[in-house]
Formats: sequence, structure tokens, C-alpha cells
Amino acid sequence: MRPPHRTDIRVAIPALFLLAACPALGALDSERIRPGRNTTHNARSQPSHGVGASTAPDTIRTRNLLLWGGIDADRVPFLDPVFVIDAPPSLPDVTGDYRLGGRADDGTVLFLLDFEMPVIADGDGSSSFLFMFPVQPGWEGRLASVTLTGPGGSATLDQDSHRPMAILRDPDTRRIRAILRDLPPTVTTQAIADTAVTRDRGVEVLFSRGIPGPGAWRR
Repeated sequence: MRPPHRTDIRVAIPALFLLAACPALGALDSERIRPGRNTTHNARSQPSHGVGASTAPDTIRTRNLLLWGGIDADRVPFLDPVFVIDAPPSLPDVTGDYRLGGRADDGTVLFLLDFEMPVIADGDGSSSFLFMFPVQPGWEGRLASVTLTGPGGSATLDQDSHRPMAILRDPDTRRIRAILRDLPPTVTTQAIADTAVTRDRGVEVLFSRGIPGPGAWRR
């Protein structure tokens, strides 16, 4: 297996606890994680599917959208590529000034999350979040954009976004073994990612350029 390309992986501490506790996400690299306080809010899924509890028991695993991002030191929002992954749901439960929304091609709102950005202690003003939003019936292939808005501006991922990123996981235990950021721009499809980032047949590659491609919904 090729040495994975790693860059800074920093998420709020409560999100790290979720990842560490979940068999599907347990082996996440935790270097450069700063302590934080996660005070987040409610979720609204449209057209009619509401989500209540902020975190499900570890034994309850469903297909989820991995939604993550944050704000930089200037409070400007950013988003990391969205993945479809099986894990316990984890949703905001405290309202705040930030909104995360997903839309279909025709403008239909698929979900809205209003939340407070976690506070990172001893930081430079930057922060980050991580949510697991349960995939609803009829969403397969419909998600066309995800937008994060807040006091410092907005950030959007859509089908034209090209920020190739891969998650490597064990196909049997479904535990994450590595997160590969800043992949070469030549990595444009799942097929290319399968051969470009690893030669280890015992590793499954999950790939996203921003919005999950058609194949991601069927893995």
C-alpha cells in the first residue's frame, strides 16, 4: 500500500468521540485535534422526514451523509467533500447562526441544519463541525449542492466542485483507516481513485470531489 497523503485532520472533540465509538469510523487519525465544546442545533429534513435524537446508539447504523467543514481564522465558512457512509446518525441539537442546507437539481430543499459552530479552545478563531445526516428515501443521486452559511459568508459544494478526497476503510469491519485530502487534480472519478490512492486489495476507497457521485449511493 502506498503511504497515504495526509494533511491536517481537525474536528470538534464530540465528533471525534462519535468516530472513535463507531465501528464504521473508528480508526480516524486524530493528530492535531484541539479540545472543543460542541453546542449544536436542530435538523429539518424535507419533504416530511424529521430527525429527532442528536446521536443514535452505536448499534443503530444507517446510510448517512457525512457533512463536515467549519470556519477559518477569519470566520469564513468552508466545506469538505460530502460522502455517503454507514454510521450512527449525529445531528445538531442547539440552534445558532450557521445553516447547512442540501438541495436537489430542481431546487428542492432536501435538508436544513441550523447550528452553533463549536468553540475550539486555545485556537486562532477557526473551528470545525461534523454531522451524520440520515439518507432519506428518494435521495439517491438527487443531491446537487450543499451550502454552509454564517455571519462570515457562505461556502457551496456542487456537481462542478473539484476537491478530490478519499476515505480508506476496511471492507469487512468498515472501520476508517485513513483520510486522504488534497489528492492530485487528475483524480476525477471513483475508478481512478481506486487505483491511484492504494494498491492494497484489502482496502475500500470512498471517493468524493464535493458531492457524492452516482456510485457512492450504491456502495
